[in-house]
Amino acid sequence: MRLQSKEGKRLYRDRERGNMIVLAVAILAGLVIAVILFMLGYMRILGAHSEQRTAIESAALAAAKDLSRIVVEDPNFGFISLSDGAPVGTSTAAGDKYFMPVHGINTILGTIRLDMIVADQLNDPVMKEFIDRDYNNAMAAKDRLVNVLEGAVSGISSAGLEPRDRDGAIVDPYDSAVKAYKTNVIKQTDSSKFVEGSLKLQLGCILGGGSTNIPIPKPETLSSVSGSQRIGNCYKSYTNVPFGDKDFVFAGIAEGATIVDNNKFSKTLPGLPYVIPSIVRAEGDQMISTSDGTGVHKGVQKAAACAQPFNVYDPKPAPGILSISFPDGKPPEIASLGSLWIEPQFLSPSSDTQILTPLGGDYPGGGGTLTPSTWSAGGGGGASGNTPVSMIWSSSFYDWLRRGGTKVDIDSVKAVVAAPFPSLVPSGKGHANVFGFNSDGTVRTGQLTIQPMPYMSISENQFVSVSKGAFTSSEPVRYDIIVRDQSNVRGRIGGGRHGGEPLDNPVYAAALAAGSGGSGGSYGGAVAWTPTGASLLGLIGIQGNPWSGGLLGVVPTGIAILGPYGLITLIYPPTSPNWVAGPNNDFGQGVLPPAPLMNFSTGPAGGAQRPTYTTNGSVIDVRFRKQIPILAAPPPLSVVAGPRYKLMEYGGGTGP
Repeated sequence: MRLQSKEGKRLYRDRERGNMIVLAVAILAGLVIAVILFMLGYMRILGAHSEQRTAIESAALAAAKDLSRIVVEDPNFGFISLSDGAPVGTSTAAGDKYFMPVHGINTILGTIRLDMIVADQLNDPVMKEFIDRDYNNAMAAKDRLVNVLEGAVSGISSAGLEPRDRDGAIVDPYDSAVKAYKTNVIKQTDSSKFVEGSLKLQLGCILGGGSTNIPIPKPETLSSVSGSQRIGNCYKSYTNVPFGDKDFVFAGIAEGATIVDNNKFSKTLPGLPYVIPSIVRAEGDQMISTSDGTGVHKGVQKAAACAQPFNVYDPKPAPGILSISFPDGKPPEIASLGSLWIEPQFLSPSSDTQILTPLGGDYPGGGGTLTPSTWSAGGGGGASGNTPVSMIWSSSFYDWLRRGGTKVDIDSVKAVVAAPFPSLVPSGKGHANVFGFNSDGTVRTGQLTIQPMPYMSISENQFVSVSKGAFTSSEPVRYDIIVRDQSNVRGRIGGGRHGGEPLDNPVYAAALAAGSGGSGGSYGGAVAWTPTGASLLGLIGIQGNPWSGGLLGVVPTGIAILGPYGLITLIYPPTSPNWVAGPNNDFGQGVLPPAPLMNFSTGPAGGAQRPTYTTNGSVIDVRFRKQIPILAAPPPLSVVAGPRYKLMEYGGGTGP
């Protein structure tokens, strides 16, 4: 009886232990199932969040890329954008059918800041005034650009300010963002769905700034940029990098469109003098629902991302040529570029200076009319008629310098200003010194022989200054100084049919290409011109001089005309050499036969990239023309007295 009781108790305990195991297994299975269900739910949440993150970042990037495509036409800089652009846009064609370049707003600011440093190093207050004008224009340009960008992201554009790219196509960042969002939804689960109409875009900045792709000036010792104002060798965005009394705050634009920290986004940045909001923030809603097929909504999940636009930095492969030309030989006092700043005769008001602008076309090769104008370059210049040559030179030098952009090497500019002109061509022979920029921003120089012809046209709406008798050398000879500036007014709104772009000049371009950096040079050739027909008679006092009139006279064999600076003999029949004298207007008027002319080219009907984008053309040409004073001959000869130019000396060769 007792034994049975013990066995029963054992069996009872075994049954109880078995039940506990079953219960434990059941509980464990339940926990495993619960964990699995939780993990599946969590994975669905992660999947929905991941696909939403991918989608919203894609939307932000798409909008940022569109913002970099928007191009705005500015009256002072031409076409501007967040990004530089080569002259390839079909909607940017100038009157000559060539496409215009696009200037990035950061590039404009960086160029102005660099040029301020150059002007400071050269101690040129006049140049500083010209740069002040460009700075003020840049402030207006960035506001104009921001207005169009804001309208693009909001979908509300002012009339005439629709966001368009360089080919004229409408740019719609919002539409691109929505398409990118929908396209990039991975659909890992069926538990989320984009809420139509929920996507929002806004422009702003990034707290603390970031890297741009605008290089700081070279050398660094002259850049006036601290470690906190740069990242690597480039300016830091949304950080004031002042120079002198001017503030420079660069927009958040880098080499490529990139995602930036959304937590650092801000509409404004207190403490900065101004900002250019370029960072685009995209925000969208996803509706989260159950995945059991019931479609029960569980709530709305928001996601946001920020992206920075891109800037395709323009290397400016051929910014253009500055030339100092001495077609009749060089006066000994003009030894370098620096002479044009310090020569006392250039610092005083010129007694006879005309500032002329071709209207209605180029002059004289494009049907334009030379029209007297006020000093259009700004900088506090005097009235037309007494503007000092040095002031005209400062303006023109700056117009050449700013075309070099942000790559210009300051030390190299200073060195070439101080360096003597090369002596590859004897100073008594016609020659020109040419200056351009290498790809690294250093100055490249060359020297070539030239004849007084061909003449250079001056671009419509640009300017030529003619300073009569502005310099008397120790020879003694008086010189007229003619300055052609093809790039004073930029863009097609005010810059004429060529928009302030350089004149095609293959002869000077070849000499520069064969030249060297620093103060070296290259001996080049010149376009030859051989007088024929009536010019062989030795015509002087040619008709057609718009400044002082003139009569036609023929000098017979052996006539010598005594002038204030010596005896001038013209020989007929022609031997070697034979002189042909013409009016001192440097445009070839009255020369028989008509003198050759260096004109601007014209692109095809459908437009084309401008040749001078990749091959240097003439931006500035300063010409020193010797006056040959001629007295009236006794009757019966009708020879008009007055200064004339020796147009060419042929038969004796043009080499050194």
